[in-house]
Order: sequence, then structure tokens, then C-alpha cells
Amino acid sequence: MHLFLNPMKKLLILFLLCSVAQAQTEDYTTPVVQVEPLDMKRVSEIAAMLPDTPRGFGETYKNRKAWDELANSGRFEKVKREAKAYLDKPFPPFDETRYMRMFTHGDSQAGKDLMGERLRWLIKLTWAECLENKGTYMLKIEEVLAGLLTQKTWVNPRNFLERNHQSLVELACAQYAQNIAQAMYLLDDKLNAKTREQINLTIRKRMFEPILATIDGKNADHGWLKSTNNWNAVCLSGIAGTALTILPGKKERAQFVAIAERYHQNFVAGFLSDGYCTEGISYYNYGFGRFVSLREIVFVATKGKLDFFDTPKMARIAAFPIHSEIINDTYPAIADCKSGIKPSRNIVWYAAKNLGIDAGRYDQTKSEPTTLDLVADVMYEFPNTASAKTGGSKAGEYAAPLRSYFDAAGILTVRPGDRGGLGAALKGGRNNEHHNHNDVGSYTIAAGSELIMGDPGAIPYTAKTFSDERYTYKSLGSYGHPVPLVAGTQQRTGREAHAEIVSTKFSNEKDVMLMDLTSAYEVPGLQSLKREFTYLRGKNNELNVSDEIVFDTPQRFETPIVTRSTWEKNGENRILLTNGKEKIQVTIDTNGIPYDIENEEISEEKGEPYTRLAVRLKAPVRTATVSIRYAPVTNP
Repeated sequence: MHLFLNPMKKLLILFLLCSVAQAQTEDYTTPVVQVEPLDMKRVSEIAAMLPDTPRGFGETYKNRKAWDELANSGRFEKVKREAKAYLDKPFPPFDETRYMRMFTHGDSQAGKDLMGERLRWLIKLTWAECLENKGTYMLKIEEVLAGLLTQKTWVNPRNFLERNHQSLVELACAQYAQNIAQAMYLLDDKLNAKTREQINLTIRKRMFEPILATIDGKNADHGWLKSTNNWNAVCLSGIAGTALTILPGKKERAQFVAIAERYHQNFVAGFLSDGYCTEGISYYNYGFGRFVSLREIVFVATKGKLDFFDTPKMARIAAFPIHSEIINDTYPAIADCKSGIKPSRNIVWYAAKNLGIDAGRYDQTKSEPTTLDLVADVMYEFPNTASAKTGGSKAGEYAAPLRSYFDAAGILTVRPGDRGGLGAALKGGRNNEHHNHNDVGSYTIAAGSELIMGDPGAIPYTAKTFSDERYTYKSLGSYGHPVPLVAGTQQRTGREAHAEIVSTKFSNEKDVMLMDLTSAYEVPGLQSLKREFTYLRGKNNELNVSDEIVFDTPQRFETPIVTRSTWEKNGENRILLTNGKEKIQVTIDTNGIPYDIENEEISEEKGEPYTRLAVRLKAPVRTATVSIRYAPVTNP
């Protein structure tokens, strides 16, 4: 585990010890700028910053020195094999039946997969042609482009509407347009003139004209301009990146840079002042990753005159994934993240280098490349503003802080101070977060390099996932999280359901965080529900989670252990959790109140199963304190 410390003194101020009661009060969902017509004076100013000709990421195939160096590295044999496998196959027609399964079967993934599979042909073939430069793949590339350019829609099934399915800029459309633009840029005169003309016409129709219509007030189709989540960054990156890659006129290119300059402020506003990303690491990789691409192409095109990293909060945003690490490259699956999620090395490296942050273990030689697109994956393989940075810390100059505290979010990560032992991520927050799960008061424990228990993460998306039925899924509602079930009632959704951080007390030996969860439950007669986390370091390394409940009249109460570890009862009030070589002893204390342990295996929409072990008090109580202690088996 490597986390920066000394080079990060300014950032670590963000995680100073505190003991003041606070709730998460920052508004990260309200846009800071609204949709307005283009400021043509600003467009002219930006046009003066731009080069005479458009340019995408990387070098065109003509730069044989650059491409031959990549080809001779031996790191791209896989993509060449993948491309060769396409040569003897016809490019399949657009499968409308499969695409429409969202509407016929509630299956949102089938159509999304179809969209990705079709674009992947172009991506792999273009990589291979640029690497080999033999013309081997050009006929197939022309065939694929003909299919993509006449495809019924570039829009994901979830966003499909008959009225605008060819004139809506959303996540998939942004991806399609910029990858096609990059293919045209990289292949240059290898593509015939008719294909190049058709690319320009189609992108203009499906991307540029629709977004300008919204900016001009002719429609309201692009609400993401005012959103504060990943949609904003992904779509703006696609629009501005595509424009800078293929549009010949400086003033026309400048229009889309001006749009990105104005509306990316809403994306940045979606991060809390401490840099926390409520969407979780998975959508940080996606949204902030596309923001990185946007920043790079605009910065280079304007010769540094426009820098979207130039905001005080950006260094804290860049530090989010580093401070989210529990121990030994383990991370909590908060929000719609899969268990086992990790930050993108390239994204952390790029942001750290450009912002003067110690990149730690992310500052290393290139590993196996990814060739999943022609945008960021090309950007990272060629010289960029991050690779141009020199200096930085050497191995061993950084250390793991004992804790990271996102005080605005109410998220605390506690660590043992070495590679062994037990660490945890403790979540306050509120239940209206981006890609929200109802999980106020949740926690995740890691030992060694294994996740032991905690937030189960995302389940496969369906038509219900982003509907009014979202929280009927146990894994998205509070039932599937390690938070109490109060009088048979789960947590409610909304901004009012929040954790008030009553107090914190941090030292080298012990960290304590007390939070009030009462507002998360709409239960008549509930007076108070407080959860206290007590974390000990050293030879008595452990985490104790204690819930104190007070009702007006006796009610039922339970609190669960949520885990994918194997488990067994190994004594009175004891459960042993095992994952790989790591074993954690769980000790339950209800202060003498009789209880049962109810075992339930949960798997929804064919997602990875997990176990919910409910510590359920046998009889209703008016007051109770239930504590669950986790300790490595070497410290039973």
C-alpha cells in the first residue's frame, strides 16, 4: 500500500482531526450555471487561441517513428490478434430486436452491449492498421464505418425516443462520435474522400446541430448540461473533443470549446469541497476519466490558455481515489460500483502529475496497454501534458496516513499503519447521492489484501434500476447494506435522510466516530438511533460497531453483517469470516438481550451473491445497544 504523505501536506489539511457535530449540508446536485445562448465574444476569443487545423489525440499513422515504436514494443499483439479475427467476418447488421429488449423484456444491457460490440470493430481495426501500416484492415474499416454511419441510432436504449434518436447527444452518442472522429484523424488519407465526407455530415447531424439547438433554446433535450454527475463530463468531452478533432473552421471549433468551458463547471460542482465523489470509484473512473480527456485536448489546443484543472478544488478531486483506499489496493464498493473496483492508474497518474501531487505507485512504467477506445487509450500511449512533467517523489518517499477523512461527506477511512491488520471505510453521507444506494451508516472492512465484509456494490442494470422501483432491490435499498433494519423498516431515500456526525476523536492509537442515523428512518416512535465506530490500532487492532436505539414503545430491531466471505459460528456470540488467507473474528454483544442470527443469501439480476447475517433481537425493545466487534484472528 502506498499513499502520499509528506508531499501532500496541503491536501492532508483536509483530513484534520475534528470533534464538531456536523451533517452533510453541501449541495452537490444544483447546477452553478444555467443554459444560455453562446457568448459570441467569448467564442471569438477562444478561436484566436486555436490552431489553424484540427487535431485529435496521438499521431496519425504517417508518423511511423511513433507508431513503429509502439508496434515494436510487443505490447500490442493482443489488439492485432483481435483485429485479424474480424477480417473474415462480415460486419453484422444492426440488430434492432436485440437493441429493443429494453422495451420488450426490461433488459437494458443487451442493447448497450450491442452498441459497444459494433463500435469495438472500428476501434480494434484502427489500432491494428496504425500499428502495422500495411493496408490490411482498410477495406474492413470502410465496411464498418459504412455500417456505423447508417446505424439506426447512436443512443443507448435507455435514452431512446423515436422523436430524437438520431439527434440526441448522450453517453453512447458522445462515445461513437469521438471514436469515429479519432479514426478519421488517425487514418487520415487512408480513408476515401467519400467516407470522410459522410463522417463529417453524420456527426454534424447527430451531434453538433442538436447541441447547438439546445444552447439556442430551440429544445430542452440535453438536460445533462445542467447535471452535476458523470453525464456532464462524458458528453462535453465527446462534443468538444470531436469538434477539435475534425472541424476545419477555428470559430466553429471554438463554439464547442466555449460550451465545454461554461458547462463543465456543473460537473466540478458535483464533487464536495473535500473532493469526495458520491458516485463512487467506478463512475469516478468514467466521469472524471472523460473530464481528463476533455482537459487535455482543450489545454493542448489552446496552448495552455484554457485549463479546466484551474480550480481550487481540483487537487482534492484528484486525491479522491487515493484517499479512498482502505489498505493494500482494496476499496469500498460505494454507490453503483462492483465489489473489487479500483481506480484507473492512468487517471490518477495524469491528474497527480499535472496538479503536482505525489502519484505514489501510480507513477510507474507503462503496463499492458488498453485498446478499448481511440480516445483516452491513444492519449495515454502518446506524449501528453502529464508525461511532459518531470520530477516527483521517488519510491519510499510517501507513506500511508493512518486515516483519511472526507469531512464534508462524512466518510472516514481508517488504517492500521502497516500492510497487515484490518482497515475500514466508514460511511455517513445522505441518501440522495449520485448513483445513490440507501446506505447511511454503512461500512466496509478489509484485511490484508482482501475485502471481508461491507457494501455489496452494484447489481446488473435493468429497466427498474433507474426507475421508481430502484429501491425494491435489496442491494440498492438499505436492506442489503450493513445498516440497521428498524421496526421492520428500511432507510428512506432523499436528502433529509442523512448521517449527522455527532463527534470524532482521532489519535495514533484509536479513532472514534459517532453518527446519528435517526433521520434515515421514518419510523413512528423512533426517538434516536446512533452508531459509533471505534477503531483500534496496534496489537489490539479491531473495529467495533455499536448501535444504540431508543423507541417510545417496544419495537423490533436488527443489524446485519453483509459479506462474501465464508462464515461459520465458532462459539457463543462468535462468527468467523474467512476470505483467502485472511480470517476475522466477529464477536456480538447485545448486553444480554436474546437474539437470533438469520442467514440469507442474496443475488439479484444474476449479480454476484452475498450473505446477509442479521443479528435480530428476539423480542421488541424500547432501548437496546448492539455491538459487533471485528478483529484479526491473531487478536481474538
